[in-house]
Amino acid sequence: MTQPGLREVEHEITVSAPAAAVYRLIAEVVNWPRIFPPTIYVDQVPEGPGEERIRIWATANGEAKNWTSRRTLDAQALRITFRQEVTAPPVAAMGGTWIIEELSAQESRVRLLHDYRAVDDDADSLAWIDEAVDRNSRSELAALKKNVEAAHAAE
Repeated sequence: MTQPGLREVEHEITVSAPAAAVYRLIAEVVNWPRIFPPTIYVDQVPEGPGEERIRIWATANGEAKNWTSRRTLDAQALRITFRQEVTAPPVAAMGGTWIIEELSAQESRVRLLHDYRAVDDDADSLAWIDEAVDRNSRSELAALKKNVEAAHAAE
């Protein structure tokens, strides 16, 4: 059952690289500032097997923002789920999943899912979040494709 005011979106891209290589690049958040243009800095705190807390500083619609997320990493299923524990207004709640699907030994589909709500379910704030999520997701997926394909070709 969907919550009122909750938005769910999906972005995807096909990458010419093995699924495990794509997963590894996404899982290693310390590399994100070099790989993903919106990301400025990331702090990573392991919380136990397959669990971590990350604090991210990134731009959203040209504004510097920071938030804290908990991530669950599942290398077997090639999935990484995330949920913001500390959000940055106008975001009231945000989470999602990176899903890497093996299309062949050398090709993968990456799906980036988000679900989010705006503070007070404000329509203008929701529109701002829509734009930021769309812009950053497209930027991150394009950068992921470029970087993982370059790294895979170099191997």
